[in-house]
Amino acid sequence: MRCDEAQELITARVDGELSADEQLAIEVHLKICGPCREAFTAESRLKQQTKLAGRSITAPASLRRAIEARMAGQWPILSGRSSKSARRWFAIFGWRPAFAMALLFLGAASIIYMRWPSQNIGLAALATHASILNGNTVLVRSGDPAAMRDELARAVGERFKPVAFDLSIMKLYPVSGFVQKVGHREMLVTVYQGDGPTITCFTFLGSEADAPGGAARFYDADMRVDFYSFSRGGVNGLLHREGEVICLLVSKLPAADLLAMIRGKSAHA
Repeated sequence: MRCDEAQELITARVDGELSADEQLAIEVHLKICGPCREAFTAESRLKQQTKLAGRSITAPASLRRAIEARMAGQWPILSGRSSKSARRWFAIFGWRPAFAMALLFLGAASIIYMRWPSQNIGLAALATHASILNGNTVLVRSGDPAAMRDELARAVGERFKPVAFDLSIMKLYPVSGFVQKVGHREMLVTVYQGDGPTITCFTFLGSEADAPGGAARFYDADMRVDFYSFSRGGVNGLLHREGEVICLLVSKLPAADLLAMIRGKSAHA
């Protein structure tokens, strides 16, 4: 199964609408394809959030009565016996209240969708790194960093490539990579592991505005680059623009150590 075929089945998989053969095919593909697995996780999370939002909506009784009364006065005019039969049928099965509630839910869901705060991509990166550390994100390991980097670039149509670091002096090496989607945006994720603390590099198209609100901004005069430092739950992030992409290093290492790595990469280049 190709990735484009899998993408067409992911929503149906989340909704439980696949045939047995389709179910088997998508499950096999998700086990071996990191990007599609991430897309499936994001789709499942969105569906769960939508369900939770729907459960939290309760229409006021006065509003329900007003809608039902309004609808009662707008039934199509039917003649004679058929009109009475139709009204009796709808009354027996409670169709009007159900329809009114459906309208209420659809309207409220539209408002929630429009006003739902979009997840900050920087904070999403911190959460992903924490998930890697606690084992909730299963890494598919690669023994060929160059091939892995090329594969990640192809996964986003060669629009950009992951920023690469040589951290061998710290005995840290790129061991895994995958594509993560945050909303409609894609991040190329490279995980460095070895003898020291895990470091995750996120590369994506964006701007310095992707740093979370409250991030500490400082200017490096030697590199002539603005850096943005932020943290959550003991995980630190350091974001900066590198060419046409945003590079975000995330680790439990202090921001000063992450900055030293970026400076070292720049000096080496």
